[in-house]
Amino acid sequence: MIPTLMEMDCIPAGMELFPAADEEQWDFIKKVIDDCDYYLLLIGGRYGSLSPEGISYTEMEYDYAVSKGMKVIALVHGEPNNLPQIKCEKDSKLQNKLEKFREKVCTGRLVKFWTNKDQVAGIVALSLTKTIKMHPAIGWVRASLVPSEDSSQEILKLRNEITILENKIQNLKSKPDGIENLSQGDDEIMLDILYKAHKANDDRYASKNSYQVPVTLTWNQIFSFLSPSLIVENSEENLLSLLGDCIYVNCHEEIIEFFEKNKLKNRSNRRAYNEDLRTIIVQFRALKLIELSTKKHPPSDNNIYWSLTPYGDQLMTELNAIKKSS
Repeated sequence: MIPTLMEMDCIPAGMELFPAADEEQWDFIKKVIDDCDYYLLLIGGRYGSLSPEGISYTEMEYDYAVSKGMKVIALVHGEPNNLPQIKCEKDSKLQNKLEKFREKVCTGRLVKFWTNKDQVAGIVALSLTKTIKMHPAIGWVRASLVPSEDSSQEILKLRNEITILENKIQNLKSKPDGIENLSQGDDEIMLDILYKAHKANDDRYASKNSYQVPVTLTWNQIFSFLSPSLIVENSEENLLSLLGDCIYVNCHEEIIEFFEKNKLKNRSNRRAYNEDLRTIIVQFRALKLIELSTKKHPPSDNNIYWSLTPYGDQLMTELNAIKKSS
């Protein structure tokens, strides 16, 4: 059995190597068990040498391993009555203790039975391999592979920094504190859009006049429309054009009503107002939805660029993701 364990890259610590004759040696054996990953128990026809309490040291070792929560691999002889007399306990009291020990080991856990010593190595290999796979333990490594104290402290420091940064990212994705009193979400905002148009009775060749059309949108309507263009970044120049599209898409009926009421026709050249865009940018920034882009641009580029914050990205996804039909 020992060669089998060695071939599996295991380091067996056989308890028979430690004569547990007094308390000091028993304490030493407990330390050996503490340093092990698995406890392999082989029960044949003998109960083993007794402690002063009348319990075999093997049973004491088993009880201690179980109390430590160690994974136990138990191999029990399946036909103890067929064992040679020389390999069995002659004392009836010891036989009784052995039987009770067998019952304890076989109760509440899976055990492997063997009847021939030639079976033991194979059963050990299969059982231990399965146990290691299902319940991986710490194991042992060469001292040269163990990180130095300085390396361990540096790794721990970096792990703590990663944890702090991950928590910051998670917090940034959550709704920020201190924005409860700000207009947001389904709250409404009044905007204007500029159109060129003719009066109904104007000649088609006449010059068009400018008309300021008032509309009402919610903050979520505006953010839902503009935010996908901010996933990487976008300039204020492009955002102004998109704001005009946003107003047209969301307020088309209001615009039509305005033109019909004022008897206008041939509308064209719609354009949102810079003042409205600035108000929207300031509000989105106050709501922690957008931030100035950190990407580099040529010195000749005078545009101002904006991008989403982690929280803005989260809200953009919630507003624009396609919901499952109920």
